[in-house]
Amino acid sequence: MKTILVPIDFSATAVHAARYAQQLAEQVGAKIILIHAYEPPPSFPMVEGMLYTDDSLRQLMKDKLEQLAVDLEKEHPIIKVEAMIMDGSLKQVMHTLTDAMEVFLIVMGITGAGKLKETFIGSNTLDVARSNKVPVLIIPERANYAGINDIGLTTDFREVVETIPEKKIKELIHIFGARLHVLNVDFAQRNWDNDVPFQSGLVETMFEHYHPTYHFIENENMADGLSDYALQHSIELLITIPKKHNLLQKLLAGSHTKELVFHSRVPVLVMHE
Repeated sequence: MKTILVPIDFSATAVHAARYAQQLAEQVGAKIILIHAYEPPPSFPMVEGMLYTDDSLRQLMKDKLEQLAVDLEKEHPIIKVEAMIMDGSLKQVMHTLTDAMEVFLIVMGITGAGKLKETFIGSNTLDVARSNKVPVLIIPERANYAGINDIGLTTDFREVVETIPEKKIKELIHIFGARLHVLNVDFAQRNWDNDVPFQSGLVETMFEHYHPTYHFIENENMADGLSDYALQHSIELLITIPKKHNLLQKLLAGSHTKELVFHSRVPVLVMHE
């Protein structure tokens, strides 16, 4: 059985992501493990005259996590929900777990917000998405599960053989039984060069058995163009691939990924090359 990990910090955003993951798990035949990464606070809170200790606070978090697992199973009894608390930062905990077990997806929530809030909200989600080898599915707060039937692969048609994780994407298409859409955003052909037709032909060869459709989206803003197009054409999942093979593209792709993750109204799957 496939395993989906869902980090939980007990925020409404994280619980929303867990509910989304439950429905996704039913579509693909998976179980869910709720994960809480426990780090002792700088000072321990006092509640009703009692000062919490490290052990008692950790136990409180464990009890809350296990109760959430019980509540989610009651809402959706067909899906098995387990709970696990581990010591360390979220990034460390997720690396430990994905090194030790075979994980299909990590599902995390994110809150769309203004620039000020983005400094504080979502840093854990982005850290995990950028650093973990397992694909991370990021659920916007307004996204509701309606099945995944159409997947959008975002590409700039640059060095596609080296950067597109062909095998992982094919596995995903097969598991969901989804249609593939190849999406490229440009404006006034700013990013067009003579290599684009050749690179697009390589993408077509990669996925020829899935008969993908190709969409060239005219928009000055990559994130807005993708999100708007996905909503208008019922694409339920956008795949983005942060590139690492040179410093300039790493910086540019990282910025684009962050913008898409924060501003998309459609779930975004961060999948590494």
